[in-house]
Amino acid sequence: MTLLTSSRTLSVTLVILVVSGLHVWFDRYYLRFIPLPLQLVELVNDHGNFTPAFEDGRLNGNLELDWADITTDAGLRATLNTIREYSPLGKDRGMPSYENITFERWLAQAQVKTLLCTDATMLFIIAAWSQRLKAREWHLLPSGWPPGEGHSVAEFYNPKNNQWEVVDVQHAAIFRDHDSRRILSMADILKRFKSGTKSTIDVDYGPYTAHFIGEKVRGPTTQILFESGHISTPVLQLRQATWFATYPRNFLISGHFVIGYPIHMGRWTHDHRVLTTKLALIIFLLFALNFFISGVTLLRQRKRSN
Repeated sequence: MTLLTSSRTLSVTLVILVVSGLHVWFDRYYLRFIPLPLQLVELVNDHGNFTPAFEDGRLNGNLELDWADITTDAGLRATLNTIREYSPLGKDRGMPSYENITFERWLAQAQVKTLLCTDATMLFIIAAWSQRLKAREWHLLPSGWPPGEGHSVAEFYNPKNNQWEVVDVQHAAIFRDHDSRRILSMADILKRFKSGTKSTIDVDYGPYTAHFIGEKVRGPTTQILFESGHISTPVLQLRQATWFATYPRNFLISGHFVIGYPIHMGRWTHDHRVLTTKLALIIFLLFALNFFISGVTLLRQRKRSN
């Protein structure tokens, strides 16, 4: 290989290295989502060093409500009702604003505007954290993750039942097995939808009704949301927004690089950057190695020519 050829190879390698590196850097948020096929969905319930099931955060504010014990059926229902009563009902309340949002501003507007699903989920996470329980958020999204669309539900780990349990907080709904009345995990729900046994899922609204929910709260009811295809693009989010909670920054000591899991239900419906960032990282590492080898080769050739 001549010096000219080696120099051109090095230049091309450098360009590819820079482009792939920039892509990884600018879309690094998506790099931290690890896609899982539905067949491996139980991994999200088993906390491990490489596949965390939750993230412990510290609230950036304080909210003191009379939370009931959510590890009991009565306490879980009471807590959902408390969150329902915290926010006024009605579609005429106006949309909450998240511009320059802080924890205190969020709490203030939550008491005068009807809660959106993400707000309701965050209130439930506060309730769970106040009882030293693990909690997380699931997003049920349209294909491609368009911003501002989809639905949010909460899931917490119940040590009394030794399982994760999912609730649709905005609709004060609990997901139960039709026969046993056991509260289901999101993994249970996803597998039943995929297998065609969704009729075994009951949505327990407690003192409310589906008609009441549809009339008083923005957006459709839980059943409509699940039937509309949102269930086909589930994403488990382990971390909340930075204005809401603070998380450990040191991945090696107390934090986790992984912040969520898009669940692959059969065909790829998630944001393409979840995959392209991984591909760009592989290209970056391969060409970094190639750049090093080519650089060493070029230096040797120049020494020989001298």
